[in-house]
Amino acid sequence: MKRMMASKHLRSTLVVLISLAIIGAFAYYLYKNADQYINLLNLSPLGIVLLLVLSFFQPIFNGMINTVMFRSLGVKLSHKEGFLLATVGTLANQLPISGGIATKAFYLKQKYNLSYTKNFSANLALYCCTICIYGLLGLAILFFWTFSNTTISAILWIGFGAMAATIFIFIVPLHRLPIPASISKWVQQALEGWMFLSKNPRLLIQLMTLQIITMLLLAGRFWLAFHMLSQDVTAAQVILYSMAATLQQIVSLAPGGLGVREAIVGGMATSQGYTTSASVVAVGLDRLTSIVVVVLLGWISTVLLGRELSSTRLKTPEQQPEQP
Repeated sequence: MKRMMASKHLRSTLVVLISLAIIGAFAYYLYKNADQYINLLNLSPLGIVLLLVLSFFQPIFNGMINTVMFRSLGVKLSHKEGFLLATVGTLANQLPISGGIATKAFYLKQKYNLSYTKNFSANLALYCCTICIYGLLGLAILFFWTFSNTTISAILWIGFGAMAATIFIFIVPLHRLPIPASISKWVQQALEGWMFLSKNPRLLIQLMTLQIITMLLLAGRFWLAFHMLSQDVTAAQVILYSMAATLQQIVSLAPGGLGVREAIVGGMATSQGYTTSASVVAVGLDRLTSIVVVVLLGWISTVLLGRELSSTRLKTPEQQPEQP
């Protein structure tokens, strides 16, 4: 037991140290290049307001994704709860290790008895499907650029090709794999969550439409941030940036994926001729404005969801909702 506690404490300490190192490196980078940013910066009150407005709409559509997805899993989730879970999840993702999925899973387990395995596998299926769609859209944009004699970095072809290749995950016949009897219950729950999209094409279209809308909102934020830094990016470019930025969830060690999104977008923008410093600060500018909305709505939603759980626990077992 003592060894387990020591190992857990060591992992937590390492995560904190890595997070602090990333934040420190990012702060030092900003400090060393502060003079460049001051010359580039052309902030306007209207631009800041528009960034805040777009940041506010993000959890609205994320809430709709929650509602549509979890209702398909048999959970009678209200639109209000879907929105609150989206804002709380986004706030939890600001932790060193993203806690958005865990926070939503805990709430849905406590109130609606949705299993953790089904919840996680459904979220994983949605994420993989989203990455695949974004990869295909990214390749379509790159193909379009080839007809306009635009020079395209091989890294972009490889990156979006790899994202599109995620489709092969859904071809694997998971239900035919041999399953040990001792874990058959959990595997069955995981498969139900994983396959919920393939069984309902209409649901898939709904969720992908909502995901694309949230991606376009992020692209709009990037477009504003880059132009506020005197970087004349196009709509197609920021769409590529926002689609690639979803990959930050894979390696999100630092709070909110700090450093990962900057590296992805900064690297892509640099490959297209924009300065690395301006690209990194543009993403940072978007992060600073959006974090205001994230913290404000997140804390309010945490209180409201806490009340929802408290009222649920006061009910008798016969009154609590059951999940089929």
